[in-house]
Amino acid sequence: MPQLTNGVLVLIASPGDAVEERAAVREALVDWNITRGRRERVALLPWLFERHAVAKVGDRPQAIINAQAVDKADVVVAFFDSRLGTATEVDVSGTAEEINRAADLGKPVHVYFSEEPLPRDVDGEQLEALRAFQAEMEQRGLMGRYADPADLVGQVVRAIELDIEDAGWADPSSPSTAEAGADLVWRHIHGREPKGFDKRGKMQYRTTANDLVVTNDGSVPAEELTFEIVAVGPTHFAFPEPPDGPVTVHPRSSLSWTLIPTPSWGASGSTVEIRASWTENGEPKQAIRTITLESG
Repeated sequence: MPQLTNGVLVLIASPGDAVEERAAVREALVDWNITRGRRERVALLPWLFERHAVAKVGDRPQAIINAQAVDKADVVVAFFDSRLGTATEVDVSGTAEEINRAADLGKPVHVYFSEEPLPRDVDGEQLEALRAFQAEMEQRGLMGRYADPADLVGQVVRAIELDIEDAGWADPSSPSTAEAGADLVWRHIHGREPKGFDKRGKMQYRTTANDLVVTNDGSVPAEELTFEIVAVGPTHFAFPEPPDGPVTVHPRSSLSWTLIPTPSWGASGSTVEIRASWTENGEPKQAIRTITLESG
């Protein structure tokens, strides 16, 4: 039956080059609402500029965003890939202004910097400015570093769960995390970037990520994990198997496997069932999850 929940508005802040990370974090927060939110009686509400900003005149653009998002947010999550962003009238970039304003208002702010390989077309001036900003931020608190979007997602979820605990936003009568066991969430992370126009003037893209990711949002390890992927309809991927047999997914951590496109790559996405088996404290567990694998 319906129940009352506490809505936690999470501002996802980043420069425009972190498209893949923005999508992955948003999807993870939405998934958390299904896997944990009802039990905790908390709903995470991700706010992204490209989805939720409302056009308005009367002030500078960043000030309008501040009023719509920063000032109303309960938590701010910010991350940087290889760019700092465009300077505003107040700060070195819009994302930096959002971070500093939220911190001044006493809101929880979590900041992460990418350790992924730099793109070939990296902007040297932007990278230099980002490194200077990172050095400044590291004097103000503990910054996070991430190796890929899945790594970032795991860290963001842990951070927000700590905020929920510290602020007392969860229902104290809800089951404790210790009782939750392992909680496996599966998703497909697909990213691409433009690589130039072909002879007919059509933009071409290169794939930057094509991974099947499982995250353990629970409190105990999922041991001896194996899984089978069964296509529901047409298939456009060669599916992976866990390397070297069964694996363990520890609490608040992720594992990923690369999906290999088949010759029909570029067709509509494939819907698949993931049939997983694992053990928790020696007790066998099974689950079936249906997800859509994005193509393009």
